Amino acid sequence: MIPARAIIATAAIVQSAFAAYTLVDDYNATTWFSNFQFFDQKDPTNGFVQYKNLQISAQSGLIAAADSSDSSNPAIYLGVDHKTKNPTVGRASIRLSSKKSYHHGLFIFDIEHAPYGCGVWPAAWLLDESQQWPSGGEIDIIEGVNDQKDNQITLHTTANCAIQPQGFSGKLNTSNCDVNAPNQDKNAGCAIQHPMPNGEGYGKGLNEDIPGDISSSSAEPDPSKWGLPVAKFSGCDIDAHFKNLNIIFNIAFCGDWAGKTFASSSTCAAKAPTCEAYVQQNPDAFRDAYWLIRSVKVYQEAAMDKKRDFGSWLKKEWHKVLGEDST
Repeated sequence: MIPARAIIATAAIVQSAFAAYTLVDDYNATTWFSNFQFFDQKDPTNGFVQYKNLQISAQSGLIAAADSSDSSNPAIYLGVDHKTKNPTVGRASIRLSSKKSYHHGLFIFDIEHAPYGCGVWPAAWLLDESQQWPSGGEIDIIEGVNDQKDNQITLHTTANCAIQPQGFSGKLNTSNCDVNAPNQDKNAGCAIQHPMPNGEGYGKGLNEDIPGDISSSSAEPDPSKWGLPVAKFSGCDIDAHFKNLNIIFNIAFCGDWAGKTFASSSTCAAKAPTCEAYVQQNPDAFRDAYWLIRSVKVYQEAAMDKKRDFGSWLKKEWHKVLGEDST
């Protein structure tokens, strides 16, 4: 659960010295649904989920404009079906992606609530949808399953992309971004975990110490003041592996991650014999499985130099920027 405002910043690729950023796109409650497209095909991760198109999502209440903690700044609600018992082919949900794609940029996500709960697999991520996965790359910014406590920030690529194990405060789980890397689980990618002192880096612990240059609507973002990154992905030729990235929000159920790890969670396993059975029989359990998004703002550097690197910055709780190499 994210009970209060949280702001997440992610810079996909920035130059070797932090530069000034210019706002190029502002996705908010007035512009959101005209700038995102809905995916309504079979879930690629084998989830117990039915993704719905724009018309059905609006008619069934899966999407809406909603109030936020700031009455002058409404939010976008993206949710799931929490009323139907025993859906036969999956619980209704949303997956939508920006119509515009990006090769470089700093992305600031202003989020009031994120989905959580047993059986739930939400993600806010970037993906090249124009190519066969993982060509073009995938960046998982917020992702977790079931009763997970730590966010996992992950890159998925083709061969010849590995990261250096220093320069960040998070816990390195895997260092090879290649989804077919030896000595790693298939599709693992390079993953950095965000352990928190209170044990909640994913879910509730999302709200402290927002930098003033992000929280102020009039200020320009200045990553040079954001401190040590929780995750920094340096050592890979980023321009060779990441391009044409669409912004994606989705809420899946079970599938290749949440389903496979459901039984390993004592909390979740006590609720049902399988993930699918739990999701099918307990609609009311998913009232909190929704995104409440105030905006996503995309900035780009005023000028790009020849030396670029990649990383992920998350100041203290959840303030992330995929950042630059200081060399």
